[in-house]
Amino acid sequence: MKRITFAAMVVATALMSACNNPDTGVKEDTPQEATVDTAVMYEDEKGRVDADGMEVKKVDDSFWNDVNFEAPVVDAPALKTVNVEKRATNDYTIYTMEEKVMFDTDKAAIRQDAEPKLQEIAKEIKNIPGNGAIRIYGFTDARASKDYNKELGQERAKAVQDWLQNNGGIDASRLSVQSMGEEAPAASNETAAGRQMNRRVAIVVATNTK
Repeated sequence: MKRITFAAMVVATALMSACNNPDTGVKEDTPQEATVDTAVMYEDEKGRVDADGMEVKKVDDSFWNDVNFEAPVVDAPALKTVNVEKRATNDYTIYTMEEKVMFDTDKAAIRQDAEPKLQEIAKEIKNIPGNGAIRIYGFTDARASKDYNKELGQERAKAVQDWLQNNGGIDASRLSVQSMGEEAPAASNETAAGRQMNRRVAIVVATNTK
């Protein structure tokens, strides 16, 4: 009788243990095993990126200093319809927009009618393989002081960065900004037409990520 009672207790204990620790065939998640969803729970940005197979390809600062904004123009019909210029080399792709279609005079808030341009750019960026880093440059003309122009260029580049992150679906870890101010003009600042060309925003995507 005692043997039967003891055996029954063993079985009951095993059943309770199974209920408390069900064997679902799935191992308990750890940060190292996190999926793109569970990594958010761990607040593990690297885990989220690695789990998604989309590790951002970083580049040295020297890379951004060597960008040639006069790189060869690339024919891109979808971008032409929204007046975005595309240029490219083997190392990067550049998307350029004039200031007058992006911002009101001396303002850094993106105009509503500029959003279709950014939407097309975001769509193109997502189709570029390699998940390369992205830098947004803000340019101005030379009419105001250098300090003012530097600040305005920074604010405009930051506005584009925020839009790409919040509305374009581009991961924040890929994005950075740089204000050029009145440096690296595309044309002479002595004429109205030249100054207009100098007021622009350029989005540069690193494409040589090997």
